[in-house]
Amino acid sequence: MKNKENKPIDEHAEVKAYFYGSTIELTNGIGPKEPKTKVIKGHRYVVLKTGEIKEMNRSAEKRTDNIESVKRTMKHLRRLIGTNFTSNTINRRDQLWITLTYKDNINALDQNSSKVVYQDFKRFIRKIRKKYNPTIEYLAVLESQASGRWHLHVLMKTLDHSTLYIPNSDLEELWGKGFTSTKRLKNSDNVSAYVMAYVSNVQIDLKTTDKNKANSKKIIKGGRLSFYPKGVRIYRRSKKLIDPKTTKGPKRHILSEINEKLSEPKVYSRKFRDKYGNQMRIKTEFYVKKGENYGKND
Repeated sequence: MKNKENKPIDEHAEVKAYFYGSTIELTNGIGPKEPKTKVIKGHRYVVLKTGEIKEMNRSAEKRTDNIESVKRTMKHLRRLIGTNFTSNTINRRDQLWITLTYKDNINALDQNSSKVVYQDFKRFIRKIRKKYNPTIEYLAVLESQASGRWHLHVLMKTLDHSTLYIPNSDLEELWGKGFTSTKRLKNSDNVSAYVMAYVSNVQIDLKTTDKNKANSKKIIKGGRLSFYPKGVRIYRRSKKLIDPKTTKGPKRHILSEINEKLSEPKVYSRKFRDKYGNQMRIKTEFYVKKGENYGKND
């Protein structure tokens, strides 16, 4: 019998839909509505319906203690990547995936370290645009190691769809802060999944004492999210990137207006408590367009 939590969203339920690349994402909140409140002095709020005064939840010392905030940021990031860095007719020759590292220990544990990274990147992207193409747009994502050491992963593309080629030796010289790498994303790459795996998951070595067996690796999904300190800006984007299209309405109406063949949905259910202590459950469905222009490329 199918798990109730993994059943699709009811076709009559109100959902919010996001459209990015070949993906259609539907999501709804299942649980009590957030109470109507008024914030008062002393970090407290009043529940207007009952007059009850409650303390705001200020227990989180670090952003990692409020992991929901990081997860929401990652959702926005995934949608933004899917909207702007998808397959195209020129085999993504207008796009690059770049990693920028530091030889010095620019560390997330140090105050204002992310500002230092973004200032360095701002100078770097100015040099890139000046030397190669002024229409280059970007999405730069911070990745923290377990030690706190920062990396930057950068997606770049040309708005005029001209070929973007930058030798890694040039990149390293223009960056001037440490090791760099660059690669061409292929049509077979799911760019959103590719980037999110880097900035969200942790890979650990599983050592064995058996000399006849090679050491294996284990992936901890979402493990890296706990490395981001409170208040850090996880990504920066250039102005001309576009946001995913969104709409709201009954699920059946939204799906009926899509003139594409869709895959069977992948359904995810997540429980959490909001800042008012209410138990919430969010269901999300992901569909993939299966038309002639999709499937092969994503």
